[in-house]
Amino acid sequence: MNAMGWEHLHAPDLRGLTVVMTGASDGLGREAALQLAHWGAELILAVRDRAKAEVVRSRIVRETGRPEAVRLVHLDLADLDSVRSAAHGITELAGEHGIDLLIHVAGLVTRRRQVSADGFELMMGVNALAPLLLTDLLLPLVRERVVVTASDAHTAGAIDLADPHFSRGGWSLPAAYGRSKLVTMLWGLELAERLREQAGPVDLQLVHPGWVLTNLQNATGSARLDRMITEVTRPLAMPATQGAAPVLFAATQPLPPGSYIGPDGIRALRGRPTLLRRSEAALDRDLAEEVTAWARAESGGCGV
Repeated sequence: MNAMGWEHLHAPDLRGLTVVMTGASDGLGREAALQLAHWGAELILAVRDRAKAEVVRSRIVRETGRPEAVRLVHLDLADLDSVRSAAHGITELAGEHGIDLLIHVAGLVTRRRQVSADGFELMMGVNALAPLLLTDLLLPLVRERVVVTASDAHTAGAIDLADPHFSRGGWSLPAAYGRSKLVTMLWGLELAERLREQAGPVDLQLVHPGWVLTNLQNATGSARLDRMITEVTRPLAMPATQGAAPVLFAATQPLPPGSYIGPDGIRALRGRPTLLRRSEAALDRDLAEEVTAWARAESGGCGV
């Protein structure tokens, strides 16, 4: 059985490949980074919490015996200046070889409306706008694939470009999180289509990890309640090692451009990676162009 636990798939050989990943200091991102390193990849991890990332780096070095396997760059997705600085740092580290895989895993859930350093509703900024900007800045260096972690929560999202950040009210966790993930699905659709039209070597894949036991669900504001929710959901949710599977599948397997990958179980909550259907809104190409143009204007992205 190969390293992913999927008997019908060969473990990929990533030796010599440079992988840039966000969100690798915890949860499913950490597990994905560990597996990619075991497959031979050289990792550039863009992280906000350096101390947690150093723990991940130490574990990778210990398990692989490759001290050169991991390099760290500071990235705060809640601050677009930090995104630009991180892109510059990643570019220097990648050097002439460039980036083989760019993988977005980092995400955020908040229990109340907050704003980013740039005045965006925080989940919109971190989950959608900052990843788009980072992708635009790094795309000229990418040689093979961009992987973007979205969510089936996009099916509950609604676009309102007259008030995209809930400045006039109406904020709720499901509404804001769903909107941020729908925007992600739409800019992913638009960029995947553009890359396909260019007929170059780079494609884009979208991912829904499923219901994963990570710190994202700890958004109640009460440590006691967070612990209770974790214990109640533990038998139902997948561990982070399983939650990483769709990300790894999307990053390493031959797939149609612009696919949407997630668990094959009921309501895509758990299971093995497969092709998923997305909402009608997430397939609307006219809406994708409109939303992507808005998102690039907000974030200062440059397009392809």
